[in-house]
Amino acid sequence: MSSLDELLKARPTKQVWREVCLLLAELDEEELAAVAPRVLAWPAQQRPMPDDWWAEWRAGAVRPHHSLAGMRHLGHLDGSQGECEVGEEEEDEDEETGLAEASFPYGATAVAVPSGLSWVALGAAAEWHHNGGDIVRWDTVEKDRLTWFLNGARYHDEPHDMQAGPDGRIVVTSVEGHLHAWSAEAGQELWTLPVSSGSSDRDDDEEGEEDDDFEDEGDEDDFEDDFEDDDEDEGSLGMDDPVRIGFSGDGCRVAAGTCESGRVAVMEAETGQVIFTVPAEEEAFGPVALDTSGRLLVHTSPKGRVVVREVDGGAVLATAPTRLSHVHALAMSPDGTVVFVVGVAADDAAPAAQVVSLGPSPTVGELIRPTEFPVKISTHSVLAGSGTRAVWTERGPYAVVPTGDGSVLFDSTARILWADPNRQIVSFTPDGRALVTVNEAIEAWFLAGLTVPEPSATVG
Repeated sequence: MSSLDELLKARPTKQVWREVCLLLAELDEEELAAVAPRVLAWPAQQRPMPDDWWAEWRAGAVRPHHSLAGMRHLGHLDGSQGECEVGEEEEDEDEETGLAEASFPYGATAVAVPSGLSWVALGAAAEWHHNGGDIVRWDTVEKDRLTWFLNGARYHDEPHDMQAGPDGRIVVTSVEGHLHAWSAEAGQELWTLPVSSGSSDRDDDEEGEEDDDFEDEGDEDDFEDDFEDDDEDEGSLGMDDPVRIGFSGDGCRVAAGTCESGRVAVMEAETGQVIFTVPAEEEAFGPVALDTSGRLLVHTSPKGRVVVREVDGGAVLATAPTRLSHVHALAMSPDGTVVFVVGVAADDAAPAAQVVSLGPSPTVGELIRPTEFPVKISTHSVLAGSGTRAVWTERGPYAVVPTGDGSVLFDSTARILWADPNRQIVSFTPDGRALVTVNEAIEAWFLAGLTVPEPSATVG
């Protein structure tokens, strides 16, 4: 067997990487830190997480050497396993998986994943003037297992933001003016808001009891009034009025906000009971974010402002202007003291971000502007508005911006950590350890494995 030093000097190949992985697993943390810069210098695509590491990751046994893997191929939208670049067991497989039972003729529009990456929730693009997009949960371990949330034949919309709760038990999205929450494990619908005032897309025996429950709750009635379009029986909250969703860090609460009509509310994640609704006249818009306990809500308001409120009572704690003309994503630090704001700069509509420190006098940091994009980025992309995502991790905040011409991931220092020449549908894991991208392929990218240490960080 070659030494690790010799292997890292060789041309990166699948076989060399497998041998490197065997040796990395034997190193202690100090030894890993010393060799990390050389390993991370390999392109992330050529550092797929091997099967044994993947099994440990899924089980929650994350090891220090896992941080040197760059990615993991999960599957394809067409339901075929395709050509894998991971482990010997899967390398030559080309067979259908359970995902082939769902319909993705025009690709996906939304994705959500749990921290352990044991499954992927996917929303398909609608077949306009025909079916809406299927919404399913596909198992990345038992690949023939598919759990249905919503069949596209029952509606005509498509989801554009889908989020998994931090504990992976609940999936929430929005189609045709309704927020839907499902049990991730069983696919059972837990609640829907607002309750439809028109005909049901589901069988009567599936939702009759839920209607009775909602009619008895005053908060839910107020929420429905806020979210319904005055000019239609059922307002559409699809791409005409995108809905943004965010869970609290403990998973107990979930916030939702519309980006055009300006309606923001916070619900109990398990039941859908509305806890707080921002009055319509106060101009609150999605995106939205909650702190760890769900006590604090941050949302946007016109001209790039961000507003922080107490959920229990609704008091405004801070209003901070930014230098962003439009805000596309928000992430709050676990302690609720800092907000990462991502959007576009007013002068050229290029992707940008700012860090806002809260307190009696909010402090807005310098404009964070990635400048040297390794792929072409549309600076006036409508897709970026609905597809941008932000997350706060142990390493700080990150943002990913997908546009029609390319997609990029950057951090709060403006470093670009990953780029793709295509528009990707994206979602961070709730713990911020990985980013899942969906185009034709479904792939997980590990944030620690995308960050090349600075030369000064090298341990001799």
